[in-house]
Amino acid sequence: MKRRAARSPAPAEPARPAPGRPSVESHLGILHRVAEIVNRTLDVDDVLRTAVEALTQVTGHEIASLHLLSQDGATLQLRGDRGMSARLREVNQVLPVGQGLIGRVAATGETLQLEKTYEDPHLFPPAKATVQEEQIRGFICVPIHCRGRILGTLSLGRKTLDRFDAHEVALVEAAADQIGIALDNARLYSETRRQLDELRRAQEQLIRAEKLSAVGELASGVAHEINNPLTTILGQTHLLLGHPEVTPHVRERLGIVADEATRAARIVQNLLMFARHYTPERRPCSLADQARRVLELKGYQLQQDGIRVVTDFARCPAVLADDNQLQQVLLNLVQNAHQAMAGQERERVLSVRVWSADGSGHVEVRDTGPGIPADVLPKVFDPFFTTKPPGEGSGLGLSVSYGLITELGGRLRAGNHPEGGAVFVIELPLAEGAA
Repeated sequence: MKRRAARSPAPAEPARPAPGRPSVESHLGILHRVAEIVNRTLDVDDVLRTAVEALTQVTGHEIASLHLLSQDGATLQLRGDRGMSARLREVNQVLPVGQGLIGRVAATGETLQLEKTYEDPHLFPPAKATVQEEQIRGFICVPIHCRGRILGTLSLGRKTLDRFDAHEVALVEAAADQIGIALDNARLYSETRRQLDELRRAQEQLIRAEKLSAVGELASGVAHEINNPLTTILGQTHLLLGHPEVTPHVRERLGIVADEATRAARIVQNLLMFARHYTPERRPCSLADQARRVLELKGYQLQQDGIRVVTDFARCPAVLADDNQLQQVLLNLVQNAHQAMAGQERERVLSVRVWSADGSGHVEVRDTGPGIPADVLPKVFDPFFTTKPPGEGSGLGLSVSYGLITELGGRLRAGNHPEGGAVFVIELPLAEGAA
């Protein structure tokens, strides 16, 4: 990155160091001290703080500021300062790139040096009055860069008329280079830590997936074992219902037993269908039927937590999908709605709607929970993203659901209802020939 000193008259003779300023011979020692301090830590905030403190302490400059580029590269944000008044600090919090003295250095990558800062026409207008009032005269601003990329700026100022000589300019530029290297090392360290954390989470999810697979196999076996006695109970109940000596009172009780046994058998059947392993196969299936099966599967848990279920299944032609995958997505959405409402005091209502429009079948799952925060909404389908406490969510449920629906040629949308609560809507194309 090219640098040049701007607006600094060439000295007629070697400049004498002013009182309190370092001699030429000590510049290498100062640079070594700055480099040692800023490279002592891999934390970005520590690098910024120690860099400004070290540079002002060893060079004797009165004012220092360190700005870093924002992620979009449009602004500079104040991340470290020393000797700045409250008013000057407020003005320098966010600076537009390309405007003002510091903004121009960030845009051009060239060193800027001034002897009377408050007289420069390019001074950032909101800062002009403060700079003039505080009589900040000598000023130097150098870019901080690494690997050919500008990271920010380092600015030093003093209230005396002593100009920055060539040795001081070289010192500040070299110190900025050291800060750039330290910032890049800190960034690489943070990125490495983040990637290691993601790998660790992925490994934990794989281990959990293996455990869930084992639990699924066990549940499938248990469901088969439960299905056999349920079949016997239903058969014997129907035999008793047909016996002529059964009294009306007993017949009524036997009817209740038959109904509950039938419901239990249906839940077991849904569990077997959900746990079954087979190659996904797209075929016409009913959105209403899949929603009913999932609600029956979750019915007891929802009832235990005082959640009222409201359904509105309008006429909807069959959609082209894999019924097992569709059940998996619906179950995940219902479980999320259940968990969102479980701890609240107000009325808990789970609403499930089915309808067709514009050549697609739609399923809406809505809850009366707290809803999805605005800053979270764009990330709800990101892998490993979760707002649930550790151990209660993997951050994969919605991501997997989004992938399954997308693979089926549909859409999965998330939002908030105007009356409160979260809303998830599945859209799937109708099966060929469906009216």
